[in-house]
Amino acid sequence: MEAVIKIIEENIPQLKSEHELDKLKGLKLVELWLVRNPLLLCARSFPQLLKLDGNDLPPHIGFDVETPTTLPPCKGSCFGSDDAKVYIQRFLQQYYSVYDSGDRQSLLGAYHDDALLSLTTPYNVQNPSRSGLREYFKDSRNLKRTKDSTMRFHLLKHKRLNVVALLNELPKTQHDITSFTVDVNAYTNTLLSFTVGGVFKEVVVDDKSKESTRAFSRVFITVPAVNSGLCIINDQLFIRMATTEQISRAFVAPAPTPSSSPVPTLTAPQQEMLSTFSLKSGMKLEWSLKCLQDNEWDLNKAAQIFTQLKTAGKIPDVAFLK
Repeated sequence: MEAVIKIIEENIPQLKSEHELDKLKGLKLVELWLVRNPLLLCARSFPQLLKLDGNDLPPHIGFDVETPTTLPPCKGSCFGSDDAKVYIQRFLQQYYSVYDSGDRQSLLGAYHDDALLSLTTPYNVQNPSRSGLREYFKDSRNLKRTKDSTMRFHLLKHKRLNVVALLNELPKTQHDITSFTVDVNAYTNTLLSFTVGGVFKEVVVDDKSKESTRAFSRVFITVPAVNSGLCIINDQLFIRMATTEQISRAFVAPAPTPSSSPVPTLTAPQQEMLSTFSLKSGMKLEWSLKCLQDNEWDLNKAAQIFTQLKTAGKIPDVAFLK
C-alpha cells in the first residue's frame, strides 16, 4: 500500500532529526509533505519517494538491496598480460631508484624530448595554503583552482628538460615499492599506458623539514625506447595526504640503506648500461650492478658470465624480478 504523509510544523514542531522518521520506513512512501518543517533532507531514507512538499523528485539512483552488502576485496594490480607486467615492474624499479636517489637529473633519459608533465594536488577551498601539501601547491595544475587558460598552459611542463627541472624542485623522497598497485590502461605494440599508486615519505634534509608520509597516483604514457625499455611521453602526477590506514601499512619492510642504491655514483653511460643489462637479464638492479662491476663494466663480458652462471644454476631466484 502506497502512503502519503503530511508533517506540518504547527503539528510536529519538534521534528529535528532524520532518525525520527525511522518508524515510517516500513511504509511504501511515495509522497511526503514537510511544510514549514526544518527537516528537508529525508528523501534518501525513502527510495520510493516520488514527491516532496508537492514537488516531483528526480529519479532515485541506487541498488534495491534489502540487507547490508559487503563489497568484494580489492584485487591489487591488474597488468593485463605477463609481458606488460615484466616491462612495468622493471621500469618502476629503475625509475624510482633514480627518483629517490637525491639526483633526479638522470631521469632525463627516461623522458621523450617532447614529454609533458602535470602535477596536481587536492584543492582545499577553505584554506589552500594549509592543505598540508604546501611544497607542491605552487606547481599544482588542479583545474578547480586554475581557471586562467594561460596559467593552465604554463603549469603544464613541456619538453623533458622542463619536466625534470620541476621534478628536481620537489621534496626529496623515499617510495615504498611494496605499496605500489598498477592498473594497465592500454597496451599495444607501440604504446603502454598504466596507472601506479602507492605511498612515499619526504626525506628530512635539514632541521626545518620533517618526515611526512604522502600518497600518490601517477599515470605514465610510454612508448618503446631504443634500449628495449620504456620512454615516457606523458606523466600525470597526483599527490595527496596519506590516510591513517596507508600510513600504518607503509614501510613495514626495512628500507634500503643509501649504500645499496646503485644510481647516485654512476655516470650517465653506466646508468644506461645498468638499465639495459637489467632489462635483458631480468635481474634486479643491485644484482645487475654487481655483475657489471665484477666484469669492469664490459657489457659483453658481463652478459657472457651471466649466461654461464645462469645455465649452471648458480644465480639464486631472489636475484630476478618476479
